[in-house]
Amino acid sequence: MNSPSSLLHVEGLLKPEELIAIDQLIGTIPFVDGKATATGAAKEVKNNLQAPGNGNEASVQVQHIVINAMSSSPIIQAVLLPKFVYPPIISKYRDGMQYGWHTDSPIMSDGSGMGAMRVDLSMTIFLSDPASYTGGELVIHNPTGFVQYKLKKGDAIIYPTTKLHCVNPVTAGERIAAVTWMQSMIRDTEKRDLLFQLKTVQESLGKQNPQSGEHLVLQQTYSNLLRMWAEV
Repeated sequence: MNSPSSLLHVEGLLKPEELIAIDQLIGTIPFVDGKATATGAAKEVKNNLQAPGNGNEASVQVQHIVINAMSSSPIIQAVLLPKFVYPPIISKYRDGMQYGWHTDSPIMSDGSGMGAMRVDLSMTIFLSDPASYTGGELVIHNPTGFVQYKLKKGDAIIYPTTKLHCVNPVTAGERIAAVTWMQSMIRDTEKRDLLFQLKTVQESLGKQNPQSGEHLVLQQTYSNLLRMWAEV
């Protein structure tokens, strides 16, 4: 079984009303060649379109919707403890487009003054109905093999940026997704998982009896470990 922060599927990250707003905004965006944001070897295997950056108001509005959804997601905040989130990139794949095997950059800067961030986690949010296109699966290489993801519209998959991954060729229809990256306050995946496990048990005990000794000890332990490990 994968640990919570090694491969995290967040169902319904974007609500129906948010998806409707995003669909309307995407219809007004002039997409450009996606190679513009690829670096190194990734530039040679990237064949898609993407929304322009900060200069396009519709793109900025989509970014805000996605970031607000992430900020409001209890599971993302509890499991991943994000410190910085890179402005999401909206990508589009048409018939024949794909993104070959690559790893994402370990350090990113969007040029807007946020400075450089270490990239711990990558996220893909699916913005197309999976029945509306064929191919286009996100494939992630794990120690146990290759895992394919073609999730419901509004769902997200989050995985360590260290993992090799690709997007299979789209053979019909159009695949739209938002991709972003995070720096966690807790650099180490195993430490993030331990904190999440402690938090889960602590909250469960707190619902039964918030003043129980077990709940208070776990609350103290969680806080002390977070203080010990966090990079803020």
